[in-house]
Amino acid sequence: MNNQEKLYIYPIRANDQIKYLKSLLDNSQFKISIIIPVYNVENYIRNALNSIIRQSIGLEHLEVIMVNDCSTDNSGKIMDEYASKYKNFKAIHLPENSGAAGKPRNIGIENSNGNYLMFLDPDDYYTEDACEVLYNRIVAENVDIVFSRYVYVFENKIQRCHSIFGDLDEIKVKKIDEEPGLFTIPPSVWTKIFKRSFIVENDIRFPEGVPAQDLTFVVHSFLEANGIVYLNNRFLFNYNRIRDSKGDKGISRNRNKKNLMGMIQAYHKTFDLLKNYGKEEFYPTLFKGHLQFWMDGFIISNTSSIEKRELLETIGFLIEEFNKYDIELNKRYLTPLFNNIVDKRYNDAISLSEIIKNFIETQNKIEKEKNDLQRILDSNKNELSEHLTFTGYIKYKSKNIAYRINKRFKLSINNLYLKLENFSVNKKDRIFKLYIQLQGFNPSTRYDDLTLILPYRKTNDPDREENLDITLNYLSKIGINNIIISEHADVSARNFLTSKFSKLFKSFIVVHTNSNGDLFQLAKAVNRGVDKAKTPYIAYYDVDCLTKKKNINMAIFLLNKHYDVVHPFNKRVNDIVDKKTFIKNYDFNTVKTPEQNRPWADGGIVFWNKYSFINIGMQNEYFTGWGGEDNELMLRADIFNLKQYRIDDTLYHLYHHRPQKRTQNNVEQLQKTRQMTKELCLDEINHWPWVIDAKKRLNVK
Repeated sequence: MNNQEKLYIYPIRANDQIKYLKSLLDNSQFKISIIIPVYNVENYIRNALNSIIRQSIGLEHLEVIMVNDCSTDNSGKIMDEYASKYKNFKAIHLPENSGAAGKPRNIGIENSNGNYLMFLDPDDYYTEDACEVLYNRIVAENVDIVFSRYVYVFENKIQRCHSIFGDLDEIKVKKIDEEPGLFTIPPSVWTKIFKRSFIVENDIRFPEGVPAQDLTFVVHSFLEANGIVYLNNRFLFNYNRIRDSKGDKGISRNRNKKNLMGMIQAYHKTFDLLKNYGKEEFYPTLFKGHLQFWMDGFIISNTSSIEKRELLETIGFLIEEFNKYDIELNKRYLTPLFNNIVDKRYNDAISLSEIIKNFIETQNKIEKEKNDLQRILDSNKNELSEHLTFTGYIKYKSKNIAYRINKRFKLSINNLYLKLENFSVNKKDRIFKLYIQLQGFNPSTRYDDLTLILPYRKTNDPDREENLDITLNYLSKIGINNIIISEHADVSARNFLTSKFSKLFKSFIVVHTNSNGDLFQLAKAVNRGVDKAKTPYIAYYDVDCLTKKKNINMAIFLLNKHYDVVHPFNKRVNDIVDKKTFIKNYDFNTVKTPEQNRPWADGGIVFWNKYSFINIGMQNEYFTGWGGEDNELMLRADIFNLKQYRIDDTLYHLYHHRPQKRTQNNVEQLQKTRQMTKELCLDEINHWPWVIDAKKRLNVK
């Protein structure tokens, strides 16, 4: 404990005792002690402190205790500046960082002198009457706790926090048992005023070194309190979310392993409190929201698979306890996650969490693009309005100019409206519905219905042969069951391939089509593989390409939900040049080459409903060599309005030298398809011999 922490230990020398007693008399004026934990908030703390200075109760009635948790920015200097300016502001500096707000708050309690305690986070701020309203009520009611609601402050809006109590003006109870619904209110300690003697006498303190310490403190105080008043229609606090939008997140809002594990520790401490007070029946009411909040943080976290498993194993007990009450979650997409954890299927839970994360990221990007479009629309509407007021003046000068101005802006605005409508449909159809449908996802059987078809011709290029080896070993490692190697070559390498790779997979088939000396024909190789596939879903999978396991899982999930085509990447490609480093753990994070945008990239790896693939004509075997066949196939997919999805991720390409082989014939085929209507295209593919043969063999109508 440093000197400032020992500030109120009774001194030995007489002169010091006199000074100490005088300080007690001076401190007796304080109605409220406000405790502020401080860590790296130089951009926000002045606003918080100034909101205290402006309090209608009168600054002279407030003691402000700022506890610096070893900040590395100018926060400490700002604290000292205010402490030197205002005699009732105290700056305490801890010698080393404690890792969370618990210890600074506890030190603040120990050094407080007011009759009542309030708290404030240094990036938030009070309304001007916050202290006065809460103080007057807690004194008038003679209760231990009074608290109110708050608002979220975003860059462009203010939003009220949710309350289950609707339009009720207030909730007043003697004991928490009278209204357990108070446990559902966010346990923000900075929305409350506490009787100081109540906190001290019941030894209510914050857990130290862990996030979510508010929860444990507030639950402990609720369980002990004789009198709680909740002001349901008062909004006295401003919760700053602008900091989040700028990427400047505080410790409690980071979602890494340490933070998530710390939250679990706080949850366990809170659960133990319920047990010690014999109030386990409050567990589902209290923890329903918190477990869902934790799970959302787990989903968006950038933790490794090993860390994820450790986290799930640690929180498993709490989720199992919750599951005993058979209560439906508000966020239904989390239900299968909870079920997998209860059943200890942690790998399945991790796979599902990665799928949900991808949906969330896609939703956020769509929302951002929509907001950007809305800003452009608003700007153009304002500009149009300005031009319209100017129209009358210039009409006699040049009627044609005014007409062109109006037409240009009106067309621009109409186009933007159409784009915004498309974003709304896109978000609703492709994100929200899929989000809810995640309840039906069963990852434990995900690979039985999929066959990967790898077009192949053995070459003398050591890079290409190495790539085949890397790809097949990777696919085996992640658990793929069914592989078809489809050769288009004069001589088959079946014996070599079977002896080297067949033991890696549940089903390993080599299909050989004689090339008769022709160029390698990718389209023909893919189609022969599809003919042999026994599963409802297929993917043509270049031997030089890789995608993450989570993308394969998502592709199968989407195909199960009646999508026709799933692309595991969104026009972005990364070359894996350092293959030796990559294959040590097949870790995509080791790939350091710059990402390339390839707007034309439609192939490499594509997942299909097999019957959709056949019904639109399969790969076009009139293409020679390779190059353009994937683009032509996707043109047909668009013509037939197939349901497609592009996962917002990167395709990884095992580097090799690749000469371009696109022929004039391929260019002509592409141009021909571009000019087709749906009716013409259908008539064309119904005459393709490979389509006729495939439909007969597979009994496709």
